[in-house]
Amino acid sequence: MAITYRVSKTKNPQGIEGMNYFANKFVKTSDYTFEELAEDINNSTTVTQADAFAVLKAMKKYIKQALLAGRRVVLSDLGALRMSIVGKVFTEDDLKNKEFIPSSKIKGIGVNFRPEAKLIKELRAEAKLQRVASEYDE
Repeated sequence: MAITYRVSKTKNPQGIEGMNYFANKFVKTSDYTFEELAEDINNSTTVTQADAFAVLKAMKKYIKQALLAGRRVVLSDLGALRMSIVGKVFTEDDLKNKEFIPSSKIKGIGVNFRPEAKLIKELRAEAKLQRVASEYDE
């Protein structure tokens, strides 16, 4: 299987005004669902699809609980998940203001995934690239 990409027009913040810049962008080919994962596990092990699906659903529940408790979730050779805060910066003067509420600068929360180095190394070794058409092709 190949990793698909296309050429896209992009901005370069330090670039020359009026010059066009381009970058290679990943193109998603499809989604891989829990159901498909459970079926693949069923086809390659002695675990039934229903059992695999049940384990995956339970895994999601416990990962969510751990993340909400402020824990980093380490998934062995796969990688780790952790919560993150998306927000705006504030000044020391803001902190000195007794009416300032730091949480007012929080705009949302997210989840970061950091893959294990071994997984990245394996992906790089096995990856094949395939360019797909874009509006910038001749």
